[in-house]
Amino acid sequence: MLQYISMYNAPLLTALIATPIYVFLSFTTNALGPWWQELTTPVEVVEPITLAFVGDMMFDRYIRERAEATSYDTILASVAPLLTVHDMVFGNLEGPITSFAPVSDYRDTGPNHYRFTFATTVAQTLAIAHFGAVTVGNNHITNFGAEGVTQTKQWLAEAGIGHIGAPDEPYGAWRYATSGHNLAVYAYDPWHNKDMEALTNLISEEATSTFVIVLAHWGEEYETEPTEYQVERAHALVDAGADLIAGSHPHVIQSKERYKQAWIYYSLGNFIFDQYFSSDVRCGALLSLTLDERGIATTTEHFITLEKDGTTAPSTCMDTIPTL
Repeated sequence: MLQYISMYNAPLLTALIATPIYVFLSFTTNALGPWWQELTTPVEVVEPITLAFVGDMMFDRYIRERAEATSYDTILASVAPLLTVHDMVFGNLEGPITSFAPVSDYRDTGPNHYRFTFATTVAQTLAIAHFGAVTVGNNHITNFGAEGVTQTKQWLAEAGIGHIGAPDEPYGAWRYATSGHNLAVYAYDPWHNKDMEALTNLISEEATSTFVIVLAHWGEEYETEPTEYQVERAHALVDAGADLIAGSHPHVIQSKERYKQAWIYYSLGNFIFDQYFSSDVRCGALLSLTLDERGIATTTEHFITLEKDGTTAPSTCMDTIPTL
């Protein structure tokens, strides 16, 4: 019959072909229902994410002098490739970012020696290095008072960097989500958010699908082992639901611990600092963590050295962090 259909009968030809196809699709869609929709729905691929954690970062005194003589990017130039292979980096910002003039001088050990302020360009330096968020929950964030805290948050926000642990909002979490991963990052320090019950209650309320990280600023300076206080607090945080704890403040690397399937790194040591008086303070750790498509975490340890020109560089100053 088709041989009698001319070009002038194209609508009839279209109807003859399209009608049975339409009937078939209508039947299969209605009859097979959810099975058909599931079969034709694209499968969402969950990509792994990589995170890095570092310790104390101090951009004043000798570090500021060297950065202003060269550039702030120079301070991290050697270690930048190790940072930027990660989706995000986290660490402790050991002081405020402000427009105030610096008062601390590494040549003078007087009362202003430990009163830090960092140049406003530091925020952009951290953004280029892939920092997603920093903890400002430490003993130096109030060096320039409430105005210093406010400016710090503003400069970080302008650079697209989150913050946690600020004295005026010590229990807030920084959050990040992809199609397959949810992160919640909290701060802990004994100066501004010492209410452990408040913090552990918030962590315990997180969804089981959320990977909970705590950046802790604690411990005794220059001690390579955690105190009983640190261990007690760390275990309480993990009991509440924390999946990873990364610590700072001692200025040296401290032992790590595996507790209830969570890794506790009590101190990652220095990352950017003008301390050169011993091999321990010059050696810092960079913790690399990968969350795979199932949410399973694996960790790798890298190490850095504080060079005497003010820069931070990859290092073999340690083979692995000792386990407690």
